[in-house]
Amino acid sequence: MSVGPGREPTGVAPLRVAVVIERFSPSAGGNERSTSEIVQRLAERGHQVTVVCSEGEPSAVPEGVELLSHGRGKPRSSLQLWAFRRWAIERLAAGGFEVSMSVTMAVPATVLQPRGGSVRETIERNIAMRKPGFAQARKRLAVRLNPKQQTLLALEKKTLADPAVQSVAAVSRYVARQFEQHYGLSDDQIVVIPNGAACPAMTGEQKAAARRDLRKALHIPDHATLFVFAAQNPGLKGFGPLIGALKRLRQQGQETVVLLAGQYRYTHHAWIAEMGVREQVRMIGPTRDMPTLYAAADVTVLPTFYDPASKVVLESLMLGTPAISTGYNGASDFIAPENGPRRGRVVADPADEAGLAAAMAELCDPEARAGCVAAMGDVAEQVSMQTHVDALERLLDRVALRA
Repeated sequence: MSVGPGREPTGVAPLRVAVVIERFSPSAGGNERSTSEIVQRLAERGHQVTVVCSEGEPSAVPEGVELLSHGRGKPRSSLQLWAFRRWAIERLAAGGFEVSMSVTMAVPATVLQPRGGSVRETIERNIAMRKPGFAQARKRLAVRLNPKQQTLLALEKKTLADPAVQSVAAVSRYVARQFEQHYGLSDDQIVVIPNGAACPAMTGEQKAAARRDLRKALHIPDHATLFVFAAQNPGLKGFGPLIGALKRLRQQGQETVVLLAGQYRYTHHAWIAEMGVREQVRMIGPTRDMPTLYAAADVTVLPTFYDPASKVVLESLMLGTPAISTGYNGASDFIAPENGPRRGRVVADPADEAGLAAAMAELCDPEARAGCVAAMGDVAEQVSMQTHVDALERLLDRVALRA
Protein backbone atom coordinates (compact mmCIF):
# COMPACT_ATOMS: atom_id res chain seq x y z
CA MET A 1 0.00 0.00 0.00
CA SER A 2 1.56 3.27 -1.09
CA VAL A 3 0.58 6.77 -0.10
CA GLY A 4 -0.15 9.25 -2.87
CA PRO A 5 2.40 12.03 -3.33
CA GLY A 6 1.93 15.52 -2.01
CA ARG A 7 1.41 18.68 -3.99
CA GLU A 8 3.84 19.44 -6.82
CA PRO A 9 3.36 20.29 -10.51
CA THR A 10 2.26 16.99 -11.98
CA GLY A 11 3.35 17.48 -15.58
CA VAL A 12 0.72 14.97 -16.73
CA ALA A 13 -0.23 15.08 -20.40
CA PRO A 14 -3.95 15.46 -21.18
CA LEU A 15 -5.89 12.21 -20.88
CA ARG A 16 -9.25 10.95 -22.11
CA VAL A 17 -10.84 10.08 -18.75
CA ALA A 18 -14.19 8.51 -17.92
CA VAL A 19 -15.59 8.96 -14.39
CA VAL A 20 -18.38 6.56 -13.38
CA ILE A 21 -20.90 7.44 -10.68
CA GLU A 22 -24.44 6.25 -10.07
CA ARG A 23 -25.88 9.76 -9.79
CA PHE A 24 -24.17 12.99 -10.80
CA SER A 25 -25.92 15.62 -8.71
CA PRO A 26 -23.44 17.94 -6.96
CA SER A 27 -26.26 19.72 -5.11
CA ALA A 28 -26.88 16.49 -3.16
CA GLY A 29 -23.56 17.00 -1.37
CA GLY A 30 -21.37 14.24 0.00
CA ASN A 31 -19.61 11.99 -2.49
CA GLU A 32 -21.50 13.48 -5.42
CA ARG A 33 -20.23 16.97 -4.65
CA SER A 34 -16.69 15.66 -4.15
CA THR A 35 -16.81 13.79 -7.47
CA SER A 36 -18.02 16.94 -9.20
CA GLU A 37 -15.11 18.91 -7.73
CA ILE A 38 -12.64 16.27 -8.96
CA VAL A 39 -14.19 16.23 -12.42
CA GLN A 40 -14.06 20.01 -12.65
CA ARG A 41 -10.42 20.20 -11.58
CA LEU A 42 -9.38 17.47 -14.03
CA ALA A 43 -11.14 19.35 -16.85
CA GLU A 44 -9.46 22.62 -15.83
CA ARG A 45 -6.10 20.84 -16.16
CA GLY A 46 -6.84 20.04 -19.80
CA HIS A 47 -8.10 16.47 -19.50
CA GLN A 48 -11.00 15.35 -21.68
CA VAL A 49 -13.47 14.15 -19.04
CA THR A 50 -16.69 12.21 -19.57
CA VAL A 51 -19.08 11.47 -16.70
CA VAL A 52 -20.86 8.13 -17.07
CA CYS A 53 -23.89 7.94 -14.78
CA SER A 54 -27.34 6.48 -14.38
CA GLU A 55 -28.82 9.87 -13.57
CA GLY A 56 -27.26 13.28 -14.09
CA GLU A 57 -27.97 17.01 -13.86
CA PRO A 58 -26.91 18.51 -17.22
CA SER A 59 -27.02 22.01 -15.75
CA ALA A 60 -24.47 21.00 -13.08
CA VAL A 61 -21.88 19.57 -15.50
CA PRO A 62 -18.67 21.64 -15.45
CA GLU A 63 -17.64 23.42 -18.64
CA GLY A 64 -15.83 21.14 -21.09
CA VAL A 65 -17.13 17.93 -19.48
CA GLU A 66 -19.32 15.46 -21.38
CA LEU A 67 -22.24 13.75 -19.65
CA LEU A 68 -23.38 10.25 -20.64
CA SER A 69 -26.55 9.41 -18.71
CA HIS A 70 -28.44 6.14 -18.75
CA GLY A 71 -31.53 8.23 -18.06
CA ARG A 72 -33.08 5.69 -15.71
CA GLY A 73 -32.74 7.58 -12.44
CA LYS A 74 -30.55 6.51 -9.53
CA PRO A 75 -30.54 2.68 -9.28
CA ARG A 76 -32.83 1.71 -6.41
CA SER A 77 -33.32 -1.99 -7.00
CA SER A 78 -31.18 -5.02 -7.80
CA LEU A 79 -32.35 -5.11 -11.41
CA GLN A 80 -31.59 -1.41 -11.88
CA LEU A 81 -28.10 -1.85 -10.44
CA TRP A 82 -27.33 -4.75 -12.79
CA ALA A 83 -28.76 -2.81 -15.74
CA PHE A 84 -26.65 0.25 -14.95
CA ARG A 85 -23.53 -1.88 -14.54
CA ARG A 86 -24.03 -3.54 -17.91
CA TRP A 87 -24.77 -0.23 -19.67
CA ALA A 88 -21.80 1.56 -18.07
CA ILE A 89 -19.36 -1.23 -18.99
CA GLU A 90 -20.54 -0.96 -22.60
CA ARG A 91 -20.00 2.82 -22.58
CA LEU A 92 -16.49 2.44 -21.18
CA ALA A 93 -15.60 -0.14 -23.80
CA ALA A 94 -16.93 1.97 -26.68
CA GLY A 95 -15.66 5.37 -25.53
CA GLY A 96 -12.00 5.12 -26.46
CA PHE A 97 -10.90 6.28 -23.01
CA GLU A 98 -7.26 6.04 -21.99
CA VAL A 99 -8.20 5.55 -18.34
CA SER A 100 -11.40 5.26 -16.33
CA MET A 101 -12.27 5.83 -12.69
CA SER A 102 -15.34 4.49 -10.88
CA VAL A 103 -16.51 5.86 -7.54
CA THR A 104 -19.17 3.16 -7.32
CA MET A 105 -18.32 -0.45 -6.54
CA ALA A 106 -21.13 -1.52 -8.87
CA VAL A 107 -19.04 -0.79 -11.99
CA PRO A 108 -15.43 -1.85 -12.68
CA ALA A 109 -12.94 0.66 -14.11
CA THR A 110 -9.17 0.79 -14.43
CA VAL A 111 -9.09 2.81 -11.19
CA LEU A 112 -11.60 2.38 -8.38
CA GLN A 113 -12.06 5.23 -5.94
CA PRO A 114 -14.70 3.93 -3.48
CA ARG A 115 -15.40 7.25 -1.79
CA GLY A 116 -17.92 5.59 0.51
CA GLY A 117 -15.50 2.82 1.46
CA SER A 118 -16.37 -0.83 0.95
CA VAL A 119 -19.97 -2.03 0.96
CA ARG A 120 -19.07 -4.78 3.44
CA GLU A 121 -17.60 -2.34 5.95
CA THR A 122 -20.52 0.06 5.55
CA ILE A 123 -22.94 -2.73 6.41
CA GLU A 124 -20.85 -3.96 9.35
CA ARG A 125 -20.62 -0.50 10.86
CA ASN A 126 -24.37 0.10 10.42
CA ILE A 127 -24.91 -3.09 12.41
CA ALA A 128 -22.36 -2.04 15.04
CA MET A 129 -24.20 1.19 15.84
CA ARG A 130 -27.15 -0.88 17.15
CA LYS A 131 -27.25 -2.12 20.72
CA PRO A 132 -25.47 -5.48 21.11
CA GLY A 133 -27.72 -8.51 21.14
CA PHE A 134 -31.17 -8.57 19.61
CA ALA A 135 -30.95 -5.23 17.79
CA GLN A 136 -27.73 -6.18 16.01
CA ALA A 137 -29.00 -9.68 15.19
CA ARG A 138 -32.19 -8.24 13.73
CA LYS A 139 -30.25 -5.78 11.57
CA ARG A 140 -27.91 -8.52 10.34
CA LEU A 141 -30.91 -10.68 9.37
CA ALA A 142 -32.52 -7.71 7.60
CA VAL A 143 -29.38 -7.24 5.51
CA ARG A 144 -29.33 -10.92 4.52
CA LEU A 145 -32.97 -10.69 3.42
CA ASN A 146 -32.54 -7.40 1.56
CA PRO A 147 -32.11 -8.04 -2.20
CA LYS A 148 -30.45 -4.70 -2.89
CA GLN A 149 -27.92 -5.09 -0.07
CA GLN A 150 -27.02 -8.55 -1.26
CA THR A 151 -26.71 -7.26 -4.82
CA LEU A 152 -24.36 -4.48 -3.68
CA LEU A 153 -22.18 -7.04 -1.92
CA ALA A 154 -22.15 -9.32 -4.97
CA LEU A 155 -21.31 -6.46 -7.32
CA GLU A 156 -18.48 -5.27 -5.08
CA LYS A 157 -16.91 -8.72 -5.09
CA LYS A 158 -17.39 -9.06 -8.85
CA THR A 159 -15.94 -5.60 -9.51
CA LEU A 160 -12.81 -6.26 -7.46
CA ALA A 161 -12.24 -9.51 -9.36
CA ASP A 162 -12.59 -7.83 -12.77
CA PRO A 163 -9.30 -7.92 -14.73
CA ALA A 164 -9.90 -4.35 -15.94
CA VAL A 165 -9.25 -3.02 -12.42
CA GLN A 166 -5.63 -1.93 -12.06
CA SER A 167 -5.67 0.03 -8.81
CA VAL A 168 -7.85 1.00 -5.84
CA ALA A 169 -7.45 4.61 -4.74
CA ALA A 170 -8.40 4.64 -1.05
CA VAL A 171 -9.31 7.99 0.51
CA SER A 172 -7.73 6.97 3.84
CA ARG A 173 -5.69 4.23 5.48
CA TYR A 174 -8.91 3.04 7.09
CA VAL A 175 -10.48 2.43 3.66
CA ALA A 176 -7.31 0.67 2.51
CA ARG A 177 -7.53 -1.67 5.51
CA GLN A 178 -11.13 -2.48 4.61
CA PHE A 179 -10.12 -3.91 1.24
CA GLU A 180 -7.12 -5.69 2.68
CA GLN A 181 -9.15 -7.35 5.44
CA HIS A 182 -12.41 -8.07 3.63
CA TYR A 183 -11.04 -9.00 0.20
CA GLY A 184 -7.35 -9.77 0.66
CA LEU A 185 -6.09 -7.04 -1.67
CA SER A 186 -2.32 -6.65 -1.56
CA ASP A 187 -0.36 -3.51 -0.84
CA ASP A 188 0.57 -3.01 -4.48
CA GLN A 189 -3.10 -2.98 -5.51
CA ILE A 190 -3.99 -0.07 -3.21
CA VAL A 191 -2.84 3.55 -3.28
CA VAL A 192 -3.83 5.79 -0.36
CA ILE A 193 -4.76 9.23 -1.67
CA PRO A 194 -6.10 11.10 1.37
CA ASN A 195 -9.46 12.75 0.91
CA GLY A 196 -9.50 16.43 0.04
CA ALA A 197 -11.68 19.29 1.15
CA ALA A 198 -12.23 22.91 0.19
CA CYS A 199 -12.78 25.49 2.90
CA PRO A 200 -12.39 29.28 2.65
CA ALA A 201 -9.53 30.70 4.67
CA MET A 202 -10.39 33.03 7.55
CA THR A 203 -8.22 35.60 9.27
CA GLY A 204 -7.78 35.72 13.02
CA GLU A 205 -10.05 38.76 13.13
CA GLN A 206 -12.77 36.97 11.17
CA LYS A 207 -12.61 33.98 13.50
CA ALA A 208 -12.78 36.21 16.58
CA ALA A 209 -15.79 38.02 15.12
CA ALA A 210 -17.54 34.71 14.32
CA ARG A 211 -16.92 33.49 17.86
CA ARG A 212 -18.16 36.73 19.42
CA ASP A 213 -21.25 37.14 17.24
CA LEU A 214 -22.41 33.52 17.41
CA ARG A 215 -22.02 33.27 21.18
CA LYS A 216 -23.97 36.48 21.63
CA ALA A 217 -26.75 35.36 19.28
CA LEU A 218 -27.12 31.96 20.96
CA HIS A 219 -26.59 33.17 24.55
CA ILE A 220 -23.46 31.09 25.12
CA PRO A 221 -21.22 32.24 27.98
CA ASP A 222 -17.77 33.27 26.82
CA HIS A 223 -16.08 30.93 29.32
CA ALA A 224 -18.05 27.83 28.17
CA THR A 225 -16.25 25.39 25.88
CA LEU A 226 -18.14 25.31 22.58
CA PHE A 227 -18.26 22.08 20.53
CA VAL A 228 -19.80 21.74 17.06
CA PHE A 229 -21.33 18.51 15.71
CA ALA A 230 -22.52 18.35 12.08
CA ALA A 231 -24.31 15.40 10.47
CA GLN A 232 -26.99 14.56 7.94
CA ASN A 233 -27.27 11.11 9.53
CA PRO A 234 -26.89 11.90 13.24
CA GLY A 235 -27.30 8.31 14.45
CA LEU A 236 -24.47 6.95 12.31
CA LYS A 237 -22.24 9.93 13.13
CA GLY A 238 -22.48 9.41 16.88
CA PHE A 239 -25.34 11.59 18.13
CA GLY A 240 -26.26 9.09 20.86
CA PRO A 241 -22.79 8.77 22.44
CA LEU A 242 -22.31 12.53 22.12
CA ILE A 243 -25.41 13.32 24.16
CA GLY A 244 -24.41 10.66 26.69
CA ALA A 245 -20.94 12.22 26.98
CA LEU A 246 -22.46 15.68 27.31
CA LYS A 247 -24.53 14.46 30.27
CA ARG A 248 -21.37 13.12 31.92
CA LEU A 249 -19.63 16.47 31.42
CA ARG A 250 -22.56 18.31 32.99
CA GLN A 251 -22.44 15.98 36.00
CA GLN A 252 -18.70 16.65 36.29
CA GLY A 253 -19.36 20.39 36.41
CA GLN A 254 -17.81 21.16 33.02
CA GLU A 255 -19.37 24.22 31.35
CA THR A 256 -19.89 23.04 27.79
CA VAL A 257 -22.26 23.76 24.93
CA VAL A 258 -22.75 21.70 21.74
CA LEU A 259 -23.97 23.19 18.47
CA LEU A 260 -25.94 20.64 16.42
CA ALA A 261 -25.91 21.32 12.68
CA GLY A 262 -27.76 19.09 10.20
CA GLN A 263 -31.00 17.12 10.04
CA TYR A 264 -32.73 16.31 13.34
CA ARG A 265 -36.10 14.77 14.13
CA TYR A 266 -38.43 14.81 17.11
CA THR A 267 -36.74 11.72 18.55
CA HIS A 268 -33.42 13.60 18.72
CA HIS A 269 -35.04 16.50 20.57
CA ALA A 270 -36.77 14.06 22.90
CA TRP A 271 -33.48 12.28 23.69
CA ILE A 272 -31.78 15.59 24.52
CA ALA A 273 -34.60 16.42 26.96
CA GLU A 274 -34.61 12.93 28.49
CA MET A 275 -30.84 13.11 29.13
CA GLY A 276 -31.27 16.47 30.86
CA VAL A 277 -28.88 18.45 28.65
CA ARG A 278 -31.28 20.80 26.88
CA GLU A 279 -29.48 23.85 28.32
CA GLN A 280 -26.17 22.57 26.95
CA VAL A 281 -27.43 22.21 23.35
CA ARG A 282 -28.10 24.71 20.57
CA MET A 283 -29.90 23.45 17.45
CA ILE A 284 -28.60 25.07 14.25
CA GLY A 285 -30.29 22.77 11.72
CA PRO A 286 -29.17 22.53 8.07
CA THR A 287 -26.67 25.22 7.13
CA ARG A 288 -24.37 26.13 4.26
CA ASP A 289 -22.16 28.19 6.54
CA MET A 290 -20.16 25.50 8.33
CA PRO A 291 -16.88 27.49 8.14
CA THR A 292 -18.39 30.09 10.46
CA LEU A 293 -19.40 27.37 12.93
CA TYR A 294 -15.92 25.81 12.87
CA ALA A 295 -14.36 29.23 13.43
CA ALA A 296 -16.73 30.07 16.30
CA ALA A 297 -16.31 26.72 18.05
CA ASP A 298 -13.46 25.65 20.30
CA VAL A 299 -13.60 22.02 19.12
CA THR A 300 -15.33 19.99 16.40
CA VAL A 301 -16.67 16.64 17.67
CA LEU A 302 -17.73 13.74 15.43
CA PRO A 303 -17.84 10.42 17.32
CA THR A 304 -18.87 8.57 14.17
CA PHE A 305 -19.53 4.85 13.89
CA TYR A 306 -18.41 5.02 10.26
CA ASP A 307 -16.87 7.55 7.92
CA PRO A 308 -14.28 6.75 5.23
CA ALA A 309 -12.72 10.23 5.59
CA SER A 310 -14.99 12.90 7.05
CA LYS A 311 -14.92 16.31 5.41
CA VAL A 312 -16.34 17.76 8.63
CA VAL A 313 -13.08 16.89 10.38
CA LEU A 314 -10.88 17.93 7.45
CA GLU A 315 -12.60 21.31 7.08
CA SER A 316 -12.34 21.93 10.81
CA LEU A 317 -8.59 21.25 10.78
CA MET A 318 -8.16 23.46 7.71
CA LEU A 319 -9.55 26.35 9.77
CA GLY A 320 -7.33 25.52 12.72
CA THR A 321 -10.06 24.13 14.99
CA PRO A 322 -9.12 20.95 16.91
CA ALA A 323 -11.28 17.88 16.36
CA ILE A 324 -12.40 14.77 18.22
CA SER A 325 -13.41 11.67 16.27
CA THR A 326 -13.06 7.89 16.33
CA GLY A 327 -10.98 5.04 14.98
CA TYR A 328 -13.72 4.43 12.41
CA ASN A 329 -13.13 7.75 10.68
CA GLY A 330 -10.39 7.81 8.06
CA ALA A 331 -9.88 11.53 8.69
CA SER A 332 -8.57 10.66 12.16
CA ASP A 333 -5.24 10.06 10.40
CA PHE A 334 -4.88 13.85 10.48
CA ILE A 335 -6.11 14.29 14.05
CA ALA A 336 -3.48 11.93 15.42
CA PRO A 337 -0.68 11.54 12.82
CA GLU A 338 1.65 8.58 13.14
CA ASN A 339 4.55 10.99 13.53
CA GLY A 340 3.79 14.29 15.18
CA PRO A 341 1.68 15.91 17.90
CA ARG A 342 -2.09 15.50 18.02
CA ARG A 343 -4.50 18.04 16.55
CA GLY A 344 -7.30 16.75 18.75
CA ARG A 345 -8.29 13.42 20.21
CA VAL A 346 -9.26 10.02 18.73
CA VAL A 347 -11.56 7.68 20.67
CA ALA A 348 -11.14 4.04 19.66
CA ASP A 349 -14.74 2.90 20.19
CA PRO A 350 -17.61 5.17 19.04
CA ALA A 351 -19.90 3.64 21.68
CA ASP A 352 -17.50 4.55 24.52
CA GLU A 353 -19.36 7.47 26.13
CA ALA A 354 -16.90 7.63 29.03
CA GLY A 355 -13.93 7.76 26.66
CA LEU A 356 -15.60 10.46 24.57
CA ALA A 357 -16.44 12.50 27.67
CA ALA A 358 -12.81 12.21 28.82
CA ALA A 359 -11.53 13.42 25.43
CA MET A 360 -13.97 16.35 25.45
CA ALA A 361 -12.98 17.21 29.03
CA GLU A 362 -9.31 17.27 28.04
CA LEU A 363 -10.04 19.81 25.31
CA CYS A 364 -12.05 21.97 27.69
CA ASP A 365 -8.58 23.02 28.85
CA PRO A 366 -7.45 26.08 26.83
CA GLU A 367 -3.80 25.00 27.06
CA ALA A 368 -4.61 21.57 25.60
CA ARG A 369 -6.48 23.21 22.73
CA ALA A 370 -3.61 25.62 22.14
CA GLY A 371 -1.28 22.64 21.79
CA CYS A 372 -3.57 21.16 19.14
CA VAL A 373 -3.70 24.46 17.26
CA ALA A 374 0.10 24.75 17.37
CA ALA A 375 0.31 21.29 15.77
CA MET A 376 -1.77 22.23 12.72
CA GLY A 377 1.27 23.17 10.62
CA ASP A 378 0.52 22.73 6.91
CA VAL A 379 -2.48 20.45 7.43
CA ALA A 380 -4.66 22.77 5.30
CA GLU A 381 -2.36 22.08 2.36
CA GLN A 382 -2.18 18.36 3.07
CA VAL A 383 -5.97 17.91 2.97
CA SER A 384 -6.81 20.38 0.20
CA MET A 385 -8.72 19.24 -2.86
CA GLN A 386 -5.82 20.56 -4.94
CA THR A 387 -3.42 18.11 -3.27
CA HIS A 388 -5.94 15.29 -3.60
CA VAL A 389 -6.39 15.84 -7.34
CA ASP A 390 -2.62 16.19 -7.85
CA ALA A 391 -2.10 12.68 -6.48
CA LEU A 392 -5.13 11.26 -8.25
CA GLU A 393 -3.97 12.73 -11.55
CA ARG A 394 -0.57 11.05 -11.17
CA LEU A 395 -2.24 7.71 -10.49
CA LEU A 396 -4.50 8.02 -13.54
CA ASP A 397 -1.46 8.83 -15.66
CA ARG A 398 0.52 5.82 -14.36
CA VAL A 399 -2.39 3.48 -14.98
CA ALA A 400 -2.94 4.88 -18.48
CA LEU A 401 0.73 4.38 -19.36
CA ARG A 402 0.68 0.86 -17.94
CA ALA A 403 -2.39 0.00 -20.02
